[in-house]
Amino acid sequence: MNKRNATSADVAILAGVSQSTVSRSFDPNSRISKTTRQRVFAAAEQLGYQINKAAQTMIKKRSDLVGLVTAGLEDPFRSEFLHKLIVEVQNSGLRPMVMDVSDKETIDEELHGLIQYQLSGVIITSGTPSENIGKAFIRHAIPVVLVNRTEHSDEADIVNLDNESAGAMAAEAFIKSGKTNLVVVRSKKPSFSSVMRVKGFLNYLAPFLNSEKVRATEVLCEAGNYDSGYQIADKILTSQHKPDGVFFCMDHIACGFLDAAKLFVTAKEMQSIGVIGCDDIALASFKAYDLTTVRQSSTEIAKASVQTLLNRLKSPTSVPSKQAIPAELIYRSTLAKPITN
Repeated sequence: MNKRNATSADVAILAGVSQSTVSRSFDPNSRISKTTRQRVFAAAEQLGYQINKAAQTMIKKRSDLVGLVTAGLEDPFRSEFLHKLIVEVQNSGLRPMVMDVSDKETIDEELHGLIQYQLSGVIITSGTPSENIGKAFIRHAIPVVLVNRTEHSDEADIVNLDNESAGAMAAEAFIKSGKTNLVVVRSKKPSFSSVMRVKGFLNYLAPFLNSEKVRATEVLCEAGNYDSGYQIADKILTSQHKPDGVFFCMDHIACGFLDAAKLFVTAKEMQSIGVIGCDDIALASFKAYDLTTVRQSSTEIAKASVQTLLNRLKSPTSVPSKQAIPAELIYRSTLAKPITN
């Protein structure tokens, strides 16, 4: 037999199973025993059989592709998260297709091209510029999962870090450490994550602010990156009311601040200023920074996002879900864990 012409019927005969079992064996979501699946794969390998993806897409009216729509990959957390997301999609038996929508001029063209692939679904991450992107996929009956997004969609599933809780954890850590003159820093360009982190931070401090036991100031930097953190250090550390605690809504900004701080204060003075970041990117754990931070687990959020999409594919008419992933405070040297009796 010519291997190039092998069919699923040929594989079924050689494996001793039905033709429908062959088809189900190549569907990672089908319920079939491992032994049977391996027998089918062995027969397919022997015959040189390859599943016809184009035909399968036409039959199911969707492909095994999952669109991963993102922007702002210069942000280390988004890059780390995208990597974890790709791995989770692949582990689910689906195939990731990444689209960077940073260029506003080409968004419409890129979206149109992506929709033509009859995607199984789309996961839209934080940093994407417009909520209209999600609506475009929904209009074409493509399931959408929003990650760290603010849209109040009645049709998309949402997976967010508990950002308010993350901000509250940072505020609580400063209070427990005896800090009373606090600063919270975020980018001038508001994002859902940073706005909610500031909200959680200030809400926790409200009773202390009202009693005037604590002072808190919000400072905006140019962007959510290292350079902006470096540039803002001058303003923060040379102010009349030098803070004893600074919360950065992103680790990357905090790392820039810590490097620039060496130009304005001594190492001894810096020891009295607590610094907390947010996200726990890989850089935060480097010895040069050893940054106390609120962890946003890219692994847990990626798993939750993909599982949410799989749940939607199994139950397409179920009510859209909203899931908040817990944050976790990670103590390092920029704010030592308080000693409790």
